[in-house]
Amino acid sequence: MARSRIVAVAPLAALAALFAGGWGPGLLPAAGAPAAAPAPPGRTVAVTVDDLPFVGYGLPLEKVKPLSRALVGALAARKVPAVAFVNEDKVFVAGEVDDRIALLAEWLDAGMELGNHTWGHTGLTRTPLPAMQDAVVRGETVTRWLLEKRGRTLKWFRHPYTHTGTTPEVKSAFEAFLAGRGYTVAPFTIEHEDWVFASADASLHAAGDTAGQARLLDAYLEDFDARCAFYEERSRALFGREIPQVLLNHANALNARAMPFLLERLERRGYSFVSLDEALSDPAWRSPDGYIGPWGPSWLHRFAAARGEDVKALFRAEPQAPKWIADLDRARREAAPR
Repeated sequence: MARSRIVAVAPLAALAALFAGGWGPGLLPAAGAPAAAPAPPGRTVAVTVDDLPFVGYGLPLEKVKPLSRALVGALAARKVPAVAFVNEDKVFVAGEVDDRIALLAEWLDAGMELGNHTWGHTGLTRTPLPAMQDAVVRGETVTRWLLEKRGRTLKWFRHPYTHTGTTPEVKSAFEAFLAGRGYTVAPFTIEHEDWVFASADASLHAAGDTAGQARLLDAYLEDFDARCAFYEERSRALFGREIPQVLLNHANALNARAMPFLLERLERRGYSFVSLDEALSDPAWRSPDGYIGPWGPSWLHRFAAARGEDVKALFRAEPQAPKWIADLDRARREAAPR
């Protein structure tokens, strides 16, 4: 099984830096992962991470650095050939450009890939096609340069919000534009609303509520297992087997702390970690994407839509974040400056 070369980053050093930044051992899960039921043989998953350099929820760069390094270290420690997607507008912060570029370089130097996630995280649902194309071009400058310095090629693109087009014409035109610039679209199957949990976690951290953060982490890991089980069942329902999964995460403080435990739970479910290229080489990934609309559903739902299933009903069937966590996320977003 072909795997990308991964250079191990010392996970203990990364965790020590993380704890020094205020996310200490008291915020680790209350218990280990539950014993998993016997898993089908040969489960594989490609791991992807969005919104680089980092979603800091207002944290200063000096606090972001150890968090980013802990996230990279957790992935490298298990030799996960992740692809991470960059919003280049987050790089060009006055007085911080060089340091933010250095954070991106650390992903590459750990053996992982970088992809384009646009300038400004602009979504195709609400953005005219010419502006969307401009966001792609503006969003590739530093990422392409970093890759080419290392003899590598920029090939991956992920749609912000995974919005792929509200009409067949827009979807087709944007796909042709991406192909013309040499991009392959990065899909996903497993999305676990980590951004909702991370937003709530940021609120609890700002309030100094470490007990709340520990409770949230336990809920996060339990929710992750439930969502994995949901998408595994959807795969079996569609294909009669489990296809290679693609996991979507975001670069944030919660995942800097939780990633070792998420990866452990995937291993307990019988997964091995493969590159995105390897995952997408499975014939199931040549199935048609039947979804046209304003949302950003899993590709398993898109495959189901091509067979006539109701995507809205599939959305409703997905596990949901606990209400207290969703409420914290909503309150933080409503209070944020606009």
